[in-house]
Amino acid sequence: MRWRWLQMADPIHGLLQFDRKDPVHRILLETMNSLAFQRLRRVKQMGMAEFVFPGAVHTRFSHSLGATFLMSQAMTHFKYDRPSREILKSTFLDTGISLETLLMTGILVHDIGHPPLSHTLEDVLGLHVEGLTHDHYWLPRILKEDEQLQSIWKTFGVDNIADAMNTFMTGTETEPRHYLAGLVASQLDMDRLDYLLRDSHFMGTRYGEIECDRLISCLEIQNKLDGKPVITLLEDGLPALEHYLFGRHQAYKMALHSIDKASEALLGFTLQRFMWAIRHGIVTGNSAKELFQLGDNGRNMDIKSYLRMDDHYLWNAIQDWSLESQDPFLKELASRLMRHNLPKFIDLMELRYYPSVDEQDELQADLEKHYAERGIPFEYGFAETWVEPKPLYRQDKEPLWLETRDRGIVELPALSPLAQQFEAKHMAKHLWFVWDHEARKFLAERLNKLTPQKMDDFS
Repeated sequence: MRWRWLQMADPIHGLLQFDRKDPVHRILLETMNSLAFQRLRRVKQMGMAEFVFPGAVHTRFSHSLGATFLMSQAMTHFKYDRPSREILKSTFLDTGISLETLLMTGILVHDIGHPPLSHTLEDVLGLHVEGLTHDHYWLPRILKEDEQLQSIWKTFGVDNIADAMNTFMTGTETEPRHYLAGLVASQLDMDRLDYLLRDSHFMGTRYGEIECDRLISCLEIQNKLDGKPVITLLEDGLPALEHYLFGRHQAYKMALHSIDKASEALLGFTLQRFMWAIRHGIVTGNSAKELFQLGDNGRNMDIKSYLRMDDHYLWNAIQDWSLESQDPFLKELASRLMRHNLPKFIDLMELRYYPSVDEQDELQADLEKHYAERGIPFEYGFAETWVEPKPLYRQDKEPLWLETRDRGIVELPALSPLAQQFEAKHMAKHLWFVWDHEARKFLAERLNKLTPQKMDDFS
């Protein structure tokens, strides 16, 4: 009977098993073999974090499999309880698709819309501003338009799964998001449980050593006093939940490392110059036409063009620019990425310096003159970013509900002072990125006149 199981060794969860005779798992296995999903093997989970943490080269593919395994663990747990088992078997609205199928398929494909370098490229190209994010735009388009996925859906009689999944996860004007969708995306979901364990492991840190098994074993489906069903966590799981929330909070701080942000700034300069060169008809050595279209007018892209892009595509283009671009400045920027020669930075918050708008304008004008004397365009030699870790618990998001012995179902802050009080505004950063050490020294000298702190360490 061993042929019945597909088994994959995973450094985080051990043996991942999928049952070839289970009708839901069969959909998953076919989906895993699609080109759209296999592309995730070539999209790094943490963007450019390897510039800081050399081991952080794991992919969206392995993460998606890990999150799917955790969802299967949750499904097994819920099925021990007959009412919960019947809920999972029930169909979603009039789609004919079971809730279990939507949960398992939804978590498997939740990252299928990521561009190269995951969130990094979204940030650098400003795709959020254009509404072209991986989850709200590309994911539903890929599920609905990719011919191979559509063939899979049709084979298994779930032709309408793309629309059903979108309604299930986000709701409509007349239909609210389904409460079980929180297992895929919420403040406590299988996605976050896997990436905390996985990211911390490959970064070489300890913050993600959370108790997944305990958290999943404490999940319940219950009705609140108003009769609305919700996912709850038994009160006994509160220590594990607090540990998880603190680990997630630490993850955000680690992921917002200043050098990681410097690498993103350099990538931003490089792509900005690439777009400029293409618009001016300059030969770059690699036209990367899909990348240009994504940055120029991504809404006009077809899905086949979007799915051609992965990390290999992007880095191959950058390498070609560094060797063959006829624009010397693009060539230099790309070469710096290849050599890991990042912009230098100063953290104004670390200096306890809070410049007025006029002071910032004056400093930047001085820096622009310094660059002009050196032949460096200011727009490629200066960037700034504000970095502030997210709070441990987001009270503006969907609540986390706990099932207590004597108080019924309550929101997390009612039991956890940690969730009520813990913030990390003291960890905020106001980073200014400049071209090189010489520019940093120049800026440090100007700042030294404005701040009581000594700038020797920054010069």
